Amino acid sequence: MLTVREVAETKAIPGHLVDRAGPDSLTDGLGDPDAWAGVATTLLADLGFTLVNSHQVAAAPSHLLVALRDRPTLAHFDPETVSFYEPADGRGRVTVLDRWAATASPSRRVLWGHLHLVDRRGVENRFLSFGGELHVAEVDPGLIVLDLSSPGPIARWGGHSQGVDALASEMGAFFARLIVPVDFRPGAESMLDEVRPEVLYAAFVLDLSARLHSARDRGAHWGELDGWLSLERLRLRADESSRLAAKLLLADLMLGS
Repeated sequence: MLTVREVAETKAIPGHLVDRAGPDSLTDGLGDPDAWAGVATTLLADLGFTLVNSHQVAAAPSHLLVALRDRPTLAHFDPETVSFYEPADGRGRVTVLDRWAATASPSRRVLWGHLHLVDRRGVENRFLSFGGELHVAEVDPGLIVLDLSSPGPIARWGGHSQGVDALASEMGAFFARLIVPVDFRPGAESMLDEVRPEVLYAAFVLDLSARLHSARDRGAHWGELDGWLSLERLRLRADESSRLAAKLLLADLMLGS
């Protein structure tokens, strides 16, 4: 499924995950099946893509919004394709959507891993996510909007128009560890692809927490990431179902501490 995980080193902090938050009354509309496309169109008025709520995943789903236009605006990055992993015959398959392919389905399931936005010149911006649901709407003949909604953070992984979030290196390291059972254990890939994104994200938080605890024993500290992780651990205590499922997943994959 995911064969390459080269994640750059960075000093960015989790708070840099968001590009555009917008008023709560506006961004809340992204969860409304009848209103989300209008909200996305407003937030993308002068942009080719933007992240929403990725800095406060405990409060709301995170969103990657993308505008596929019939002609580039030259005002921001102008994506022409979106690529991601989706399930197909028990495996993860890379899917590439352009303006014509995007409208073939109003929604798609996106698997964990990386996403790429590529413009007409082959220049790209990259992201990492724990998966979610991709919604598509044709606003008018010249504009198609897409919204990847995920219960976990969507981290910037570098590219033309953005930096790299500190969380991206940790997410990439976690995904790289998942590659081991995917490559060597029969059925591991299809099993992982059936895991709900919120459970996979909970497993990441638990795994990262264990590694941080080990680092502390050796006198190491992770600065801003340390504080963010403490808040996410507290949030998980209120989601007992996901937390227990995450523990079982880590044990099954022999990734637990």
